[in-house]
Amino acid sequence: MKTILSTDELIEHMVHKGIKFNIETKEEASNFLQHNNYYFKLAAYRNLYPKISQGDNKGKYQNLEFAYLRELSVIDMYIRYKIMNMCLDIEHAIKVKLVTSVTDNQQEDGYDIVRQFLAKEDRKFHILNSIRRHSSGEYCRSLISKYYPYFPIWVLVELITFGDLLHICHFYEEEYQRSIIPDNKLMNTIRDLRNASAHSNCLLNQLNQRMDNNKQPDSRIVHFVERLDVAGNASRRNNLMKNFSYDIVTLLYVYDSLMPDVSKRKKFNELKGFMNNRVLEHKEYFEKNNSIKSVYDFLYKIAVCKIKLEKIKSHL
Repeated sequence: MKTILSTDELIEHMVHKGIKFNIETKEEASNFLQHNNYYFKLAAYRNLYPKISQGDNKGKYQNLEFAYLRELSVIDMYIRYKIMNMCLDIEHAIKVKLVTSVTDNQQEDGYDIVRQFLAKEDRKFHILNSIRRHSSGEYCRSLISKYYPYFPIWVLVELITFGDLLHICHFYEEEYQRSIIPDNKLMNTIRDLRNASAHSNCLLNQLNQRMDNNKQPDSRIVHFVERLDVAGNASRRNNLMKNFSYDIVTLLYVYDSLMPDVSKRKKFNELKGFMNNRVLEHKEYFEKNNSIKSVYDFLYKIAVCKIKLEKIKSHL
């Protein structure tokens, strides 16, 4: 177990680790740590910087300013907001597709698919209990009291988790041979990004984290990037083997697959503006960090290329 340290002691601990305070003073750092963020979260981004390997300063961080960590934490916050917004769009699009498909399905009355799902998947206890726990909430109370426990699909989708939504979509697709979502392998990535963003987990500290040796990028994601022609083979392979880059490209692919053209054009333009402006507000902080720059360049090219393709499609 580690000893709890005061804010001032944490700052001295950072100095001992080689973190510098030339851009922001120790006083400014102390204020930030007391009112805007906490050390454990901020320190997560240290692994994006190398340590000195030999000499008197062995083990200390190389060319790392407190201001760099602060800026990464702020950019990460904005990225989580962007991801959450896109995941909510995706969730809504899935609900629309599922309800529309059931409505147009002459073998369905909207209730039967729910009965089958709860019975066959043995999820009745889990899902109904989860719904019941929300019965005191202001925004779901009337729906639950009116329909519980016999929900039509258009009500159920308003009450279940994103994970359970994916499960019932998969069940419906298998039962009626109708396509609703890209397969669950890709949607698991969307779920993980959604949950990480909702729980305010750090994302950018994973920039250099690579996939396990027994995993490979999904072929659809590889072909998605190949069609955009934004990078050479080596760069494409290298970036898609990094968890963060791969997950973000998967999010873009799923968004592109499910959302209407007008929504895609708006979103990709927003992402380009964000990457051109807020992300580069202190670009001088990261000029010497090739790992950060290479991921940025790769993802920026994908966003820009998608904008160009959407513009071409809109004029066809």
